[in-house]
Amino acid sequence: MAKKIKKAPGWLGLSEDRTSFVYIPERAEIVRQIFELSIAGLGGYTIAKLLNSKKVPAFGTSKRWDQSTIHNMLSSRATIGEYQRKQTIEGKEHPVGYPEPGYYPPVIQESLFQAAQEARQRNLAIGRGRKGRLITNLFAGLTTCAYCNSPVKFHSNGNSKSLICEAVLERDECFKFGWSYGDFERSFFEFLDENRALPDFSEQLVNLRIGIEERAHGDIYNARAEIMRIVKASVLRLTIASAGMPPPSSRLGGPIRRNHPKRSFTATFNDDSSRTGYLALPQKRSNQKFDSVELSKSLRLSPRQGTLTALLAEGETLSFAAEKLGLTLATARWHLREIFKKTDTHSQVELIRLAEATCSPK
Repeated sequence: MAKKIKKAPGWLGLSEDRTSFVYIPERAEIVRQIFELSIAGLGGYTIAKLLNSKKVPAFGTSKRWDQSTIHNMLSSRATIGEYQRKQTIEGKEHPVGYPEPGYYPPVIQESLFQAAQEARQRNLAIGRGRKGRLITNLFAGLTTCAYCNSPVKFHSNGNSKSLICEAVLERDECFKFGWSYGDFERSFFEFLDENRALPDFSEQLVNLRIGIEERAHGDIYNARAEIMRIVKASVLRLTIASAGMPPPSSRLGGPIRRNHPKRSFTATFNDDSSRTGYLALPQKRSNQKFDSVELSKSLRLSPRQGTLTALLAEGETLSFAAEKLGLTLATARWHLREIFKKTDTHSQVELIRLAEATCSPK
């Protein structure tokens, strides 16, 4: 029996004899990616913006993805093969009869579909995050208080953005300390980078830093979205001790204070392992000078790569080093990746430490 093309979802087409549905491979892969992003904790708005920024072609006549399209796809059981006949009444579609399983070839497994539904319910339960241009809070739903086990919320008061225990915000009993969001994010990023805790994280952190240097909002957004996906796919919980461990002997009244000097956090990963991280001190520009020729010989780098390593170890940014060497930023980025391979390092922090251990600065 011939199928009707209008009944096919956007990721399917018809066979040549029009008797069966077939995948459109590139679209089927996009559907799977959307479900995986949802499971990782990204909302419909963020997924749509990420796809648009990467110029992923939308299905149908629209040239852009939007939030409603993502939500409709994530809730559509056509992705697991079901067909539901519908009737339009006063401009709205209503289901008619029972769904027909196996009508379409499933584009995802039912376990993936169910995992996405559970993730969407969790997102609704913790409240919708702000739809900032650069994703304001990467840790929504992960953070809990080390003292009372309440959720730790993102709190904005003008230009002041902090992570604060929900019990404190609701004036219940807990230690009245918060952690400045930017400071926490930087500390957590350095913790992951130095410990090599998550696959692909360090590469995205490099991309984020380059985007910030170039003030390229699209690159910043993409890197932050990827970092959020990686973190939420791998971290079960972030337990925050905003007032240190152990906390002060008495509970503090009055206004909420921020940035206790002994603040720390514990990350629990999917394999149930846990690691504790601490405040990352602001990076200071180095006054030391490195011999690029000696670095090249010791680390078996090309002369240009030795100079690039020396500049980074001296505290210069990658964009500054690229300009000084007469390179495009993309070429400098390629050289940095080659340096990582040759030196078996995975981040600029590791590379600088290796440079310091290998070649005594002047």
